[in-house]
Amino acid sequence: MNTTSGINSMNKTSTDGQSIGNKVVMFVVLLICSLAVFVLGSNYVRLFPTNGNTAYAISLTSFFLVAALLFKRSIKLVKYWPIAYAFFIASAVNLVSVLFAGYNTEFVHLFGYTTSANRIMALAKMYDTLLIVIPIIALTLVSGADLGSIFLKIGNQNRKWGFGVGGLVLVNFFTSVLIFFGTGYELPKLGSAIVWGFVFSICNAFSEELWIRGLFLKKQAPLIGIAGSVLLTSTTFAVLHFTSVAYLPTLAVPVFVINTFTLGLACGILMVKTDSIWGAYLVHMAADVFLFIATLAAH
Repeated sequence: MNTTSGINSMNKTSTDGQSIGNKVVMFVVLLICSLAVFVLGSNYVRLFPTNGNTAYAISLTSFFLVAALLFKRSIKLVKYWPIAYAFFIASAVNLVSVLFAGYNTEFVHLFGYTTSANRIMALAKMYDTLLIVIPIIALTLVSGADLGSIFLKIGNQNRKWGFGVGGLVLVNFFTSVLIFFGTGYELPKLGSAIVWGFVFSICNAFSEELWIRGLFLKKQAPLIGIAGSVLLTSTTFAVLHFTSVAYLPTLAVPVFVINTFTLGLACGILMVKTDSIWGAYLVHMAADVFLFIATLAAH
């Protein structure tokens, strides 16, 4: 199946036999599942007793795996198998993080001892990205799906627009951050912030786009429509970043939620339109580069 017909098929499937009421109910159910994985199950904050909790991570991962297998065996419920399996993969990422995130210090030391905070943050993010990307790709292939199901492909005829828009936004954000925050650095420190800021952003943008959007957009569309899927992944993305209350000033958190929600909408729309992760990835990377350099300059 070519990419254009794939998107058309997703459009058709997402509107067949679905009343608005059913979509709303399903949206709420999927949102609850998303919060269970990305907020309660997150290993990156400690706001809830479930964060970084091995027992919770094992239980949630097992729940979604059992649900996925039961749905796959049922003629009536088989349509829920892909989304249940996607939640299994997403929760398995949390489990892997709980078990192996503590080794990030050893990973950083593989590149030599350093006192550079920029370098430590970037290399630690590289390690975190491996803990996210490897399980997603491996478990997707184990299920029999191809990488195109999680948008890891060149894309359709709109891919040039995706790369073009993403590239322009990246240049715009990078030059903007230099205009407003570049003067806050001495030249050697600015160079370090740029280099390691890009390393951090390359890793963070890819892992989040793959984990939050690439894994879910196509699986949710048959149940709540494409627009609903974009809205749900954007909401999840924003709520996930609401946990930044742990390290941001209280007044900045609502602004950050709006920032991440609108970024999520833009990336979701771009991913659907291009049938590829790469345009959205470039836009997300642009935002991360800006935040990395600007945040360090402010400190």
